[in-house]
Amino acid sequence: MTFKIKLPENSNEACAHVESDEEQHRNDECFTKAICNLFSILRAWEDDGVQNTLRLELPLINTFSPTDLRYKDIEARHALELEVARRKSNDIFERRFENSVIRLLACTLPVLSNVQSLDITGYLPRKLAPSVATDLAAVLPNLKNVHWEFQDCDNQPAFVRLDNRAKFATALENIRLRDRSTAKIVFIHEFPLDQRLAGQKIVASGRCYDPFSAALRTFSQNLTCFAVSAHLDPTLFWPCEEDIATPYWPHLRTLEVQFDMVTPTAEWYFTGPLPEDHEDSSYTNYREHADPTTFGPFIAALSKAVQNMPVLDHFMLTSELGNEKGYFNISYYAPGLVSDGRDQDEGDVGFRRIYYEVGQVWRPDDEVSRRLREVGRERFGKGLIERFFG
Repeated sequence: MTFKIKLPENSNEACAHVESDEEQHRNDECFTKAICNLFSILRAWEDDGVQNTLRLELPLINTFSPTDLRYKDIEARHALELEVARRKSNDIFERRFENSVIRLLACTLPVLSNVQSLDITGYLPRKLAPSVATDLAAVLPNLKNVHWEFQDCDNQPAFVRLDNRAKFATALENIRLRDRSTAKIVFIHEFPLDQRLAGQKIVASGRCYDPFSAALRTFSQNLTCFAVSAHLDPTLFWPCEEDIATPYWPHLRTLEVQFDMVTPTAEWYFTGPLPEDHEDSSYTNYREHADPTTFGPFIAALSKAVQNMPVLDHFMLTSELGNEKGYFNISYYAPGLVSDGRDQDEGDVGFRRIYYEVGQVWRPDDEVSRRLREVGRERFGKGLIERFFG
């Protein structure tokens, strides 16, 4: 079954301007009404005795205004572009809603017990607020699998991003998936083009840590598989407050973390030799190795966390570096698990393996190295392969 949410149609005059607050609220109302109707239908099925396990998906193409369809149809778009070129139209195309975010307004949704998977693709062309995911998950008590992707709205003011992340984090703290569940959470962000500049600070003043990262840590502790990609800080792995309970992941087998080069507090995790100031100089890729002052606490937190993941088979920590620099990557594989092209001969798969693709400059300190070498030792014995790649 496909469920499409039709947003209000817009006049030609309206398409010449960015969406107003009133128009955005109208979209929110329409979206909320449609979700309420959908959940009411699904609850009626449940009340009628339908016991099938359901997967609920909100793909990006299923929330649209009929006006938007002109931008997707090649012939209609070409005709409209000609009208704009001839000054017969002032349509600004997707720029009209590029900074708009659709939210689920306050409403009472029925609880659905049959839904075990919730997939949300909440980015272009019409963006959904991250809070949509947590709002829906709150009334789905038997969720076992989630895959959520949202835009981090880098082109919007920092307070907008901070608010999105804060609301998501607050709601996530009250959501717990069933034991041995899986989750993939992605906050898509723009790649920094000028690495001389600081990023946006998306942590509230007075905070010593990122609540978004901390909420993800708590959320992940009953999962078997957890993948996340976002601006992250060390509290994703380990709390910075002494009075917080020691984290423990009894079921986690796979952990994949892709972190941005910039911290939530607008510092850089990476450094490198700054090119000479010249009109032909490129500042898009000179940060090529980990900065001990910022990345040190991050990898230290991970190395402590993996000690409390007793059944971990695989972890991967990665960050995309500047243009044409590739990836910074640290990964672990349990015996029997084939790596992605990193093993050098067939016998490698029989051992625990830690692979570092971190360049020639950075190396983990002794304590971090010791902790990472301990991963899986109690389960699989002392055998370990450790390799550094350039």
